[in-house]
Amino acid sequence: MQMQRHGTQPTPRNGWKLGFLTLLAVIVVGFLVTIFLAMRPVKVAATAQPATTATTKINVTLNKQQVNALADYYVNKSLTNQSMKYRFQVADHAMLTGSTQVLGAHVNFSLMFQPTVLPSGDVKLTAQKLSIGALPVPVSFVMNYIAKNYPLPKWVAVDSGKHTVTLHLTAIGNGKKLSYAAKTIDLSGKGKFVFQARIPQN
Repeated sequence: MQMQRHGTQPTPRNGWKLGFLTLLAVIVVGFLVTIFLAMRPVKVAATAQPATTATTKINVTLNKQQVNALADYYVNKSLTNQSMKYRFQVADHAMLTGSTQVLGAHVNFSLMFQPTVLPSGDVKLTAQKLSIGALPVPVSFVMNYIAKNYPLPKWVAVDSGKHTVTLHLTAIGNGKKLSYAAKTIDLSGKGKFVFQARIPQN
């Protein structure tokens, strides 16, 4: 007399279900890890050095149009042979415009800053507002993307945790060429920007 075995045997359907749930869990965990890494504060230090030799100093006063032309020159110089494009301009705020990737899609953004002249003559830009359509993307996310992917000049430092970008104008020439120091930044009307051009004495 044969004994009948009792109990349920796993069916192929249950196996597919388990596989699907495992794959879903891997995707969710991977997505969360990606978001976590993207949101972690990033610091990019400036690598250019300010001048240590004697310099001839000349004060120069510019308006917004002239500052924007100067910004375009240095940004375009840093973007030579680069596919990634961005632009820095001043209006009622200092503004960085470009594109970032959100869930694999390129999205245009405008990041507005409040400029502050530092005692060193450098300029600190504090991010205040992000315009990126209707997407609820944090400022730190965009700043992390900029720090990791944009070809920034050597004299630019980014701290996404503090939402700041520091322009080390005194280090533009890496201590050997023409550099600048900010004296006054006034964004009202046509703008008034007083810079000190520093010419190294050979």
